Amino acid sequence: MYWTGGILRSWVGVVTVHGTTLSIRRPDPVERGGVVVVCDSEGAPDWVVDWCRRSGRWLRRHELPAVSPDDLTAAAQRVGTIAEIASAAARQDSSVLVVSGAVSPPRSGRPQVVAAVQALPDDGPVLAAAATAALHRHADLVVAHGVPTSFAERSVGLDAALDHAHRLLSTSVAAAHATAPDLTVVPLLLRVRPYEMVGEGLDADLLVIGGPRTFPPGPLGLVAHSALHHAPCSVLLTPRAPRPEFLPDVYS
Repeated sequence: MYWTGGILRSWVGVVTVHGTTLSIRRPDPVERGGVVVVCDSEGAPDWVVDWCRRSGRWLRRHELPAVSPDDLTAAAQRVGTIAEIASAAARQDSSVLVVSGAVSPPRSGRPQVVAAVQALPDDGPVLAAAATAALHRHADLVVAHGVPTSFAERSVGLDAALDHAHRLLSTSVAAAHATAPDLTVVPLLLRVRPYEMVGEGLDADLLVIGGPRTFPPGPLGLVAHSALHHAPCSVLLTPRAPRPEFLPDVYS
């Protein structure tokens, strides 16, 4: 376990865009959870150590041996183990960073942190974590959402889905700016299915995506599984809030 030093005071507020209200936090608020770093042999990246030290999060390392993508059985077992780690971490309101061992090609510009969002306010924690990660990595933030080219034989509902996507991205960019006003935030609408946008073609140095809910505990979704199998970069799994129907029981 890493020692992460002191904590800073938090600032919490809300932002409302297009009728959606989201909780926002200034970078590095006081946090009660932590970060589990899953890697094969390396330690936690410096930016994660800095994030945890500033926010008061604990930091732990969980070593898993690297496996060849061609070994489908071993790769599936590794993802299954990560899913169990993420579920346990979510119950403590904690994130899981899966460090990629792949060597990324040189980038001419600033690093890119990509936040994959599907719905708000459900993915509010994803935006907040991605904004904080981008600040610590001195990176730009790309907010990505996927809409397939068609839904059915006549693309029923496609226009409504595209309208929703544009509103979602607009709201997400505004929320990220409210969290970190100096951060460069770029919306990205991809005409693919959500699980396809987190694959080998993703242009990112870090992918931030929703993990299991804090309550009730559950499995990783299809998009997260796809990212763990195919993303060409490190993946940060951020726990999502409890389902609304469980909030009275949890917080009463």
